[in-house]
Amino acid sequence: MRIALFSDVHGNLSALEAVRQDIDKRTDLDRVIFAGDLCLFGPRPEACLLQLRDMAIPAIAGNTDEWIRQPPPLPDDMPEAQRPARQTLQELCRWTEGQLSDESLAWLDDLRDSFQIRLTPTSDPDHDLLIVHANPHNLLDIIFPSLERQMALYGKVRQTDEDLAPMLQSVPTNTIAFGHLHIPGVRLWGEKKLINVSSVSLPGDGDKRAKYAILSWQATAGWHVEHVYVAFDVQGEIGAFRRAKPPGWPERVAQLETLGYIPQVV
Repeated sequence: MRIALFSDVHGNLSALEAVRQDIDKRTDLDRVIFAGDLCLFGPRPEACLLQLRDMAIPAIAGNTDEWIRQPPPLPDDMPEAQRPARQTLQELCRWTEGQLSDESLAWLDDLRDSFQIRLTPTSDPDHDLLIVHANPHNLLDIIFPSLERQMALYGKVRQTDEDLAPMLQSVPTNTIAFGHLHIPGVRLWGEKKLINVSSVSLPGDGDKRAKYAILSWQATAGWHVEHVYVAFDVQGEIGAFRRAKPPGWPERVAQLETLGYIPQVV
């Protein structure tokens, strides 16, 4: 069994098209699967949704797919320093919802019922591959990279092995693949292999390319992962932001022009 798994498009049509073209070149894939966060934050949400529908592949929801319909609240006791970012997020959720047709919104609502996909290469459940957006229990809590990678990225450990126990100890399979945190890599937790397939857009590792993963079942070694890096048309996205003008677009354009990408901040 050999599958392509991609996640976290975030309304970036240029990157999605580049990933799709790369996947379409591969003739040895048994399945292609999407792991959530399709539309929010980019300038072309409807086009991204139609692109994924056209691919006619299994898909699950991410947290931002839910936010489009139910934006995160703005509590009265939220610190003042955090309020502008939350207000902009709410505006962006409403803007994105307004860009989607009734048919697309209905499709998105149906997607929100899909939380995980399980692949079974053998009759042994330990060999199953569990595909989720963020973790096996919800759409928000992050599985961070290995301890060494955390030190390299953040200068400290933000999640110990003990911190992972509530998310993972009751999960029966030994291999979990996910996105949400846009950093490619593999973390080992006991006998479990935690595969972050990274993201099509908004990288968290400083690499501006779109990313997805090829996962292959090997009878002698279990699930093997290859992270794939794909260049995309950054100027095309800059032009799309300038035309659509979603909330906060000048900052997004400035990041694309100076960095070549819009970074995920966690």
